[in-house]
Amino acid sequence: MSMTFFESSSQMEQKKSTQKRNQLLNAALDVFSVYGFSGASLDEIAQLANMHKSNIFYYYENKESLYVEVLTTVLQKWLAPLQTLESELEPTEALTHYLIQKIESSRDQPKASRLFALEIIQGAPHILPILKGPLKKLFKRKTKVIQTWQEQGKLSAEVDPELLILNIWAITQNYADFSTQIEMVTGKTLRNRSMFQRTIEHTIHVMLYGVLPR
Repeated sequence: MSMTFFESSSQMEQKKSTQKRNQLLNAALDVFSVYGFSGASLDEIAQLANMHKSNIFYYYENKESLYVEVLTTVLQKWLAPLQTLESELEPTEALTHYLIQKIESSRDQPKASRLFALEIIQGAPHILPILKGPLKKLFKRKTKVIQTWQEQGKLSAEVDPELLILNIWAITQNYADFSTQIEMVTGKTLRNRSMFQRTIEHTIHVMLYGVLPR
């Protein structure tokens, strides 16, 4: 019985530690997405995470390691939908699904998108190896998927595979990175159900009309 008790206690402690770590990462995302790496304060992050500043160093060596962890997590979530594009799929369905996922990400994770944009604007000093390595390899693999669809006659030969992916990123992430501007001129954000549906339908229509064979 005592062994079971200790195992349960250990599991509870591990669960509690994981919860605190996630709480810290969420607080860090909130602060970094507003102030960037240089302007963010560990004191403010600790306060938002409801923990003492010294507790941060239990999980991370310094401010930069925390920042990189947040960015890496953001990038993994951001790239997950792109992983689903495969040449075995029908391009209309695959691209439609990808566009919807990207717009959903802009609606549900705007802070993550803004943080990534801030890092890129500054020249990506903290994640340059990731951009040059894993991201570039994934990007090249997915452009080959688009090229395969073109060779099969399923997409227009006039489409530039690299620019298509870049355009999808630009269009969909615009709704997160420039949400204030969009709200000021339309009076709505993606949190508005009708605006969200309009955005999906319009984006799919514009993007697919431009890439399908005529």
